Amino acid sequence: RAWQGMVHCPYCSAMNDIIERVLSSADPSLGFEAREKVRNYISLLASTGKTSRQLELFGRAYLQEILKPDPRYTGC
Repeated sequence: RAWQGMVHCPYCSAMNDIIERVLSSADPSLGFEAREKVRNYISLLASTGKTSRQLELFGRAYLQEILKPDPRYTGC
């Protein structure tokens, strides 16, 4: 992998760890679009000062909503 020789900041490593933990709780065949949505959502929440634990919990809840949306809120 090209990134292995690069130096990453502790913040980037922590964010990647959180994102990977959230995504690993889903089906491995999860599509690119869903993965990007989760990454963007967690990054947005991180900018509000949420803790690592909160980011992981909220990320898992968001992923669940992407995979199995509540029909009461989808407009269908």
